[in-house]
Amino acid sequence: MSIHPAAPFRRALELWRGDRALLLPVAGLFMFVPQWAVLMLVPDMPRAVPPDADDAALRAWTEAVVTWAGQHGPWYLLAPALALAGSLAIMALYLDPARPSLGGALRRAALLFLRYLLASILVALPAGALLMPALASPLLLVAVLAPIFYLFGRTMLAGPVIVAEAPVGAVAAVARSWRLTTGHGWVLAACYGAIMLGAQMVGGLFLQLGEAGGANPVIRALTDGLAAAATATAALTLVLVEVALYRRLASSGT
Repeated sequence: MSIHPAAPFRRALELWRGDRALLLPVAGLFMFVPQWAVLMLVPDMPRAVPPDADDAALRAWTEAVVTWAGQHGPWYLLAPALALAGSLAIMALYLDPARPSLGGALRRAALLFLRYLLASILVALPAGALLMPALASPLLLVAVLAPIFYLFGRTMLAGPVIVAEAPVGAVAAVARSWRLTTGHGWVLAACYGAIMLGAQMVGGLFLQLGEAGGANPVIRALTDGLAAAATATAALTLVLVEVALYRRLASSGT
């Protein structure tokens, strides 16, 4: 059974059109508002020093980053954590065998959140191990994007597995996702990459426009809101694509 790269997006659009009255509040509360708050209220991380900076400048930058992380780092972690919770609630709406209401889906997400968070960390660790050395070279960064997207594509069904096949642990959910996606890795990598790169490009454009607007608070609020909307749209698209893919691949008896 083959999967056309556009098929999960078409199904995700159908889900959105049919259920946007349910999806919009969840996406707004868990995916948009936290990201907008971070962009609006939390200072940016100190800019990196140039490669030829002296030791004193490097030490000063390191100290500034450590101070920033201690003061503001938790807020940068809270926004994606809330987005994970919202994603889990949406999965529960579609995949939980009990077919819960929105309130029931939120409660289900709260119960399964730590398991889903652990699964996400298990996937992020090897991806981070690939990414960190590549940040020093643009060419190397481009080279590692494909295997990173492949890894995320093969494991993107861990969340749906945790919801639909409970009780299942984080490690077992990641392994189950790997089995479900056998033979479809590069298609799913393309789906994942399209969503993530699209969000980065659009969101980054709005952030650059905000910087060009200087200290004008109205322009900054608008551009930060648009950047947060791009991130939230990507997160919602991803979870609906995951739901569509899980239904398709799990029904094949894999």
